Amino acid sequence: MLVQRSLGLDDAQRVINTVVDDARKKNWRISVVVVDRTGELIACARMDGRAARFLKAAHRKAYSAAIFEMDTDGIVNFWNRQGEQGHRGPADWNDPMLTTLPGGLCVVHDGKVVGAIAVAGGGGGAGTGDWDFAEIAFNALGPGFTHSNKMHQDQPVYIGAS
Repeated sequence: MLVQRSLGLDDAQRVINTVVDDARKKNWRISVVVVDRTGELIACARMDGRAARFLKAAHRKAYSAAIFEMDTDGIVNFWNRQGEQGHRGPADWNDPMLTTLPGGLCVVHDGKVVGAIAVAGGGGGAGTGDWDFAEIAFNALGPGFTHSNKMHQDQPVYIGAS
């Protein structure tokens, strides 16, 4: 039997509450999404007054980070290499949820991808960009978690059940 690791609802709620509280203190409005390692939604929030398109963008960012097993800035680097080989854009990937928008973090624990976090709606200057809010959200997970703009697909995501 194989057991797959994943972020859970408690993790997702802690992430969401932390980053929403921070955005409120900065008088900013964001959307935040937490997904499992397959890109499926665990939890999300769209602050009052923030357009729905920002929640959709955050969902696509988190999904992409989980599916590509790297932060979205790594996806941009990957895409640039693909473009040099003649690919025409993310549409070539045959998945309309994939994006190269910034602000998605692939969450890794013990070398295994366990989910992703993304924020959209930032961009108000220093301290209120999508990456700024994404790092705040990520840090709410606590010790033992990392993220990376390098692919993790060579790392097994399953552990043997005892």
